[in-house]
Formats: sequence, C-alpha cells, structure tokens
Amino acid sequence: MKLKFWGCRGSIPVPDARMIEYGGNTTCLEVMINGRVIIIDSGTGIRKLGEELIQRGSKDIDMFITHSHWDHIQGFPFFKPIYSDDFNINIFGCKNSYKELKDILSHQMSFEYFPVRFSELSSNINFEDGCENYYNKYGYKIDIIETNHPITTIAFKIENKSHSLVFMTDNELKSKNPKTSHKDFVEFCRGTDYLIHDAQFTGEEYKDSHGWGHSTFEQSMDLAAHAGVGNLVFFHHDPNREDDKLTELTEKYKIMSEDRGDSFNIITAKEQRIIEIS
Repeated sequence: MKLKFWGCRGSIPVPDARMIEYGGNTTCLEVMINGRVIIIDSGTGIRKLGEELIQRGSKDIDMFITHSHWDHIQGFPFFKPIYSDDFNINIFGCKNSYKELKDILSHQMSFEYFPVRFSELSSNINFEDGCENYYNKYGYKIDIIETNHPITTIAFKIENKSHSLVFMTDNELKSKNPKTSHKDFVEFCRGTDYLIHDAQFTGEEYKDSHGWGHSTFEQSMDLAAHAGVGNLVFFHHDPNREDDKLTELTEKYKIMSEDRGDSFNIITAKEQRIIEIS
C-alpha cells in the first residue's frame, strides 16, 4: 500500500509562498493498493494528480468523497481524466442532508460556474452509494464511519491482508452534539498502521471555533494514543498556518508526545509526500 498527498489544506486553497513547503492545495489523497488507484476527495490537489494519472496510463479509478464542502470537491472540474473516454471512474459518496453527490458535482459544473457541463464529460463515470458499512473491492476492504461535522461526512479505513490506513478528516472529536462517540472512533481506528486525522486548530484557536467540525492537534493525539495506532498524520491544515509555524507546532507536539510516553510516530502531511506501508 502506498500513499501520496496531493492536497493537505483545509477550507480554501492558499497560493502563498509562505505555504510552499506543506502545500496550498485542498484535500486530496491517493492510495495505491493491489494495482488500483483510490482517490479520497477531489479538492484542488486532484488537478495535478489527474495529470500524473494520464502520464502513468492509469485507466480505472475508485474515488471516495468524504462530503461535499467546497474544499473537498472544488478540484473535480479540473481533473483531466473526466474528459477522456479512456477512463472508468467509480465515485462513492454518502447521501447528505442536501442532495445526491451526483447532483452536487453536476451543479458545480453548471453554466453559472463553469464552461463545461457535467453531461458533456467523456469518461465512464459510475456513482455508487457510499453509505454502506464496508466494501470489498479488488482485494482491498473499506470500512466507513460517520464523523462529527455540520453535514454528513464519512471517514474511511482501508485494509489489505497485512496493513491498514484510516483517513478521518473534518472530524470534531470534542463535538457538543456528537454523531459518533469517541469510543466508537477509538474502536474504528484500533491498531491501524496510519491514522490521518484532522488537526486544523491549536487548543487556543479551538476556543473560537468550537462547533465548526474540526479538531485540535492534541485531540488527534489523544485518539491515536487510545487507539494504539502506529503513526499519526496531522492533516487539513488551517489556511492561515504558515510553513514555519506548522513546523514549529509539529516539533512541539512531537516533544509532548514523547513526554507522554506515546507509542506512535507523528508526521505532518505535505503535498507530494509519499508513504510506503509495507
């Protein structure tokens, strides 16, 4: 299993020289497993991924969408494979409180917002309900769990025979009205090799953003500790978080983790970073 980060930023893309090291694109993760390409979310990072997939000659894609907030779908119209009849794209999305995912992606490509209509796309796109408890696809298994976010949002656990990954962004672990309990999150993440988790805020920042559907660095560390994961990846970086500050916070929380006696490693997600799980 191999991971590559194409977008790590939350809320809005930041084309800013002060955010070059960790990247300014919004959410997009590529998972390569058993010869398949899995894409999680289609934020602006998916644009460069699409270009690379064409160069690689990849033809079959499974795309899982956590939810329909802009920073998780806004790159879709710029994903080149959707314009090629060489590609077969399966898109999995859970119905939320507003519309079907197909309707949402189509609407953002309506003439008011974009020059090409969804109905004009050339690729073979198949939509599947992403609300099932799990999927067995091409030798890998995906489980889902609902996160604590203002609209219906799902996290994914991807497993093959020997390794596992949890992608859990846009999740407020200390939500006042949780849709999923902390205990259930712990069990979902139990023993996974890598936990990629929302860490948009510091504890001080969280005082003014409680209820927005995001977690702090410390909260994600507590989940990782309780679940006994091997590695914790800080993700969904605040759009105002400059590189120097993010590096400083990473070192701060690594020291804190060592002092607490945590057994997991801490990594901060960067665009273009590749992680081999073997």
